Amino acid sequence: MAHDAPVLVLDGPPGAGKTSLLARMVCALGDDTVWFSEPNARLSTGLSAPVHPSPAGHSLWFLRHELAKARAMRRLAAADDTRLIISDRNHLGALAYCYATRAEDSLPYRTARDVYARRIAPELPETVRTSILLVSPDQSLTRRGSVAELPRWKQWFDEGLLERLHTFYTDIAPTLCPIPPAIIDTDGATREAVLAQVAGVLADAGLDQTARRLTSAPAPTGRPTLDEQFVDAYTQLGGLEAFGHPFTPAIGHRGGTVQLCQLGALHRDAAGHTRLWNPLAAPDGRAA
Repeated sequence: MAHDAPVLVLDGPPGAGKTSLLARMVCALGDDTVWFSEPNARLSTGLSAPVHPSPAGHSLWFLRHELAKARAMRRLAAADDTRLIISDRNHLGALAYCYATRAEDSLPYRTARDVYARRIAPELPETVRTSILLVSPDQSLTRRGSVAELPRWKQWFDEGLLERLHTFYTDIAPTLCPIPPAIIDTDGATREAVLAQVAGVLADAGLDQTARRLTSAPAPTGRPTLDEQFVDAYTQLGGLEAFGHPFTPAIGHRGGTVQLCQLGALHRDAAGHTRLWNPLAAPDGRAA
């Protein structure tokens, strides 16, 4: 009998609580779940790196990444040991940026949308379920302290950009999902309420037991520190600039150990080799 694991995509503007939700999910779910970290061009090298440092070059990289991810999801969804796939963002993130940015040399939104329609959409698994977490621009700024921690994150604190992102995720993004998404307004909602709505999406996809396991798991307490076993790799690959802060502790997964950060994840296998977590390349969802 054919097996096709559901794919749960979490997307939305900065400050919607996506990272906090993902931390809860990753720590609660086990080896039968595979996840994709938020795409990060800074961690790509060689032929997989952006072809040009401009905003347009980075947007094309994101779209190319999403095409590769859609194909990988089809393979992973058919694996007998995978019950659920979770993706931190998908094509919506790339299209949202192209719609909202006013940066010079940016990729026109219409071009990005056409790439999605012609190349990415036909490759997406039929089991994709999307949860869009909405947040007002004011709440987005308040939750994140209103000031960028690093200069390169400054654009994500621009009120005009946040207004346009809110418009995109409210009015346009739902039309770009294979199945109508769950729209979750996080303004005024508790984390438990948001978690319950996402668990409902999983239950609707036939994962009742997974949904119950998720809602019964304890909430994380505070921001975890970087595990000692990942310090060297984290530093060598760019540190805070490249990864952001850790948002899970180091957790066991499929015979290895993984720690997720805001902009990437690190994996240590049973032999003690540490690499970037990369389900795109590995047949079983481990690091490549």
